[in-house]
Amino acid sequence: MKKRINILSIVLCIIIAALAFVGCSSAGAPDHSVTNPQYAVSVESLESVLDDFINTVGDDRTSFTQAEENAAIYLQARLIEYGYTDAALQTFDTTENNTEVTGHNVVAYYRTSNSTADTKNVIIGAYFDNRYKAAYKGAAVYKSQGALANGTGVATLLAIAEYFQTEKPQYDFDVTIAFFGGSFVTDVGAREFYKSGMTHAERANTVLMVELQRLGVDHVYAYSDARQTKREPFFDGVAAKYGLDVYKITQKTPLITDATAYEGIPYYQWAHSGVFGLFFDSGIPTLNLIGANWETINMTDAESSKHPNIAYTDRDNLETLKRLHPQYAQKMATAATLVIGSLNSADFLNVMNYDRAHFPNTDVLTKNWIWHLVVLGIVIIFVAAFMAISAHLGKKYPIVATASAPRRMKMAVFGMDYEDKNSSDIFIDIKGATPLDDIFPGVPNNDKSARADNPFDDIFPALFDESFDEHADKPTVQTPFDEKADTANTEHAEGEQSDVNRPDVERTETDETAVDVPSEQSEVKSADVTLSEKPSAAPRAKAQQKTVKPAAKSGTTKRRTVSAGKSVGAKSGRSGKAASGDKHSDDGNAQDGE
Repeated sequence: MKKRINILSIVLCIIIAALAFVGCSSAGAPDHSVTNPQYAVSVESLESVLDDFINTVGDDRTSFTQAEENAAIYLQARLIEYGYTDAALQTFDTTENNTEVTGHNVVAYYRTSNSTADTKNVIIGAYFDNRYKAAYKGAAVYKSQGALANGTGVATLLAIAEYFQTEKPQYDFDVTIAFFGGSFVTDVGAREFYKSGMTHAERANTVLMVELQRLGVDHVYAYSDARQTKREPFFDGVAAKYGLDVYKITQKTPLITDATAYEGIPYYQWAHSGVFGLFFDSGIPTLNLIGANWETINMTDAESSKHPNIAYTDRDNLETLKRLHPQYAQKMATAATLVIGSLNSADFLNVMNYDRAHFPNTDVLTKNWIWHLVVLGIVIIFVAAFMAISAHLGKKYPIVATASAPRRMKMAVFGMDYEDKNSSDIFIDIKGATPLDDIFPGVPNNDKSARADNPFDDIFPALFDESFDEHADKPTVQTPFDEKADTANTEHAEGEQSDVNRPDVERTETDETAVDVPSEQSEVKSADVTLSEKPSAAPRAKAQQKTVKPAAKSGTTKRRTVSAGKSVGAKSGRSGKAASGDKHSDDGNAQDGE
């Protein structure tokens, strides 16, 4: 017993060590040096922008409230300050929990000098609202500033927008800066922007949608697609060029959340969460830059391996963020530099156009009825396979015999003819003790001893009389078919007795001759009789057969020759006539002499 415990302990230690190794491994870590990153936006500027946003707007940015509108007005003013004279505050009405509400988006454009209706477009977005107080019944309340989620994303996007207006890069595409409201209620702001804030041509010309969210914790993940795309290695190359600490998605942990823009899609990972999902489903290439630590062993949506999550809790404020994650600004600068460096790359537009052409939209996957059909098909296949396997194994390895249904016992008699025989009936032929029962099987009144109690006597009267010969092995049977013969014997009885002493009568013995029972007496319709086996010939009874030779026409005295023979049981299909014995040769002489 002790030996088994030791072996089990060793196995458990090996398993735990392997899991710890996997959990602590840096499979998603960059494979390039990050000792001297080249940030396109300074860390100090990002710290300043975040502080100003949180301290100016305040703690409350609750969706669909005046506080959300105040935050949107602040963002519009900052964009105009940067140089985006077309920065607009877009409002939208929607219904949530049967309540009419109004949300706000803020949109600005950095356009190329020769922008046309066919110019390609890139969208960079971040949600800015939070849930500090309930806007309507049933809404969740976090009571936090939302410094991490999503003050860090807002500050990073503001820094990128300021970079465009300061550095004035020349692109062959337009850039849309979008801040989304109503994001804590199924990303309504992003939905409304996609449906109403963009024209059909703009949606068709969009080659990339970038989202910035929850930046500032352990790692910055760059998530493109679960499929092998051309843009994923492209972003890796940009991160290597600038020495950025950008992680790739390695764990395929399913996401358990309702706060997505693409309800119904079943295969997304933790990183596949956010407002970019709507664009992803529409076939637009996406890049999700999100802060987390998915290298831990717990396989959850963790922000850090050392500290509990603070996003969407009452501890999500500037003080907690700076204390638990002192390098939060470096993470924001990493994300901003990856975006700017990608847009500045000469291969950017070619890569995005390739992915746009080769990765069509997955909008059909968001339809619930599609997945209902898929589940139904899987269930049908599983049930069919299970039934087939069960049937095969049941035949090959029977375990429990199937209980048979109760069976009824019936007597097979004349008239039934087995006409209602089925698998639940057992028929019994009633056998008598007489030899002729083989000829008439199943007749219930053959036995004289049973006739008194037999209810079928009135229907089937006794057919046979049985008597036993003490000198014979088998009973001698007198049948109804012998009545005529008995009557004839009785009528001639006196004559036979007188002929014995007459000198003109000669008695001879002949060979045994079979006597057939007349067929018209012995035939029984096959439809009225059920034979359990082929009838056998009845035993032959010993009897004296009398043969009378007709007298001559000349008037001489009639002479009869009586011969001894044996009676044979009835056989179907024969006449039943008695055959005469051979005559002695002196009969003719006696006749001549007379």
